Amino acid sequence: MAVHPPVGYRLPRRTRIRARSDYQLVFSRGFRRSTEHLRAVIHPNRGQWSRIGMAVSRKVGNAVVRNRLKRRLREIFRIHREQSPESRDFIFIPRPGCASLSFDDLRGEVVTLISMQLGERPS
Repeated sequence: MAVHPPVGYRLPRRTRIRARSDYQLVFSRGFRRSTEHLRAVIHPNRGQWSRIGMAVSRKVGNAVVRNRLKRRLREIFRIHREQSPESRDFIFIPRPGCASLSFDDLRGEVVTLISMQLGERPS
């Protein structure tokens, strides 16, 4: 018998960027913002909700480390996605050393990126 978490504690599939074309759109037209350990490419979308995607390099660590980091990023996004001023697509790109951050430090950096106002693109 399978045990499923309550729906309120899951990150719905619709809030994840899954298609290659969606990743390409965000990377080509998105705004790039950074913190010390984390980069984000942010693109306003016309949907009803913000979505998350990740691009985690092998420089960050082995598979166990990368997967743990992705789980932590998804959880932080699930909790704080409503802090975004508008619905956006976020692609998080952790830098080497990001995996060693405490959960609270990582949360602080992600929340900073989620709640950031996007300025006009420089000409």
